[in-house]
Amino acid sequence: MTEPQDKPAPKRGRPPRGSEGGRRREILAAAEDLFLIQGFGAVSMDAIAKHAGVSKKTIYCQFETKEDLFQAIMRSHMDALPLPALPPDAADVAAFESAIAVYLEQLANAIIGPVAVGLFRLSISEAVRFPGIAESFYREGALRHITHLEGWLSRQQALGLIELCDARATANMLTSFTILEPLRANALGVRELPSPEDIGKRAQMIAKIFARGCVKPEKR
Repeated sequence: MTEPQDKPAPKRGRPPRGSEGGRRREILAAAEDLFLIQGFGAVSMDAIAKHAGVSKKTIYCQFETKEDLFQAIMRSHMDALPLPALPPDAADVAAFESAIAVYLEQLANAIIGPVAVGLFRLSISEAVRFPGIAESFYREGALRHITHLEGWLSRQQALGLIELCDARATANMLTSFTILEPLRANALGVRELPSPEDIGKRAQMIAKIFARGCVKPEKR
């Protein structure tokens, strides 16, 4: 009678912690926490790994540098905040003004908050030593919605509704007044973040001023 063979001993080691996507989110969350509390330059990859509960090798498998980590943090926030919809076209000044006001209000409500202020403050304070993170903040944040609004404004101009000298500069102006100025004021500690009601009033004010100035007379 054949003796029963011993079963192989179970392998020891740390059990799997979830999907690759889950680990990536944990790393990004840990890095963001530390960056906002300690500053970008003061945080090491070792500290991020410890805070995330992973090895440093695991981090380097996905991100070559801390700058890559910061860029991924910015992109993850933007991916979680889809840009508000804009109608294909606007028939007259009232429709144009309404579309601008709704877009700016929805965009500002989605962006303006403590995390955005923290990332903005971090980018400005570390820009001289780490210009890459300031570039990432602008490219993954502001440039995304500026480009989106620029395209829509260019379409309304092509349809003959409005007259603009520079669609990119106009989109920058509109979003800066609605979003950048409140972020900057709060980051400097001179003003509280606006309430949703304040954001709505601000968006309606800039939309009204802008629409009255750029819509062609015959379309009013």
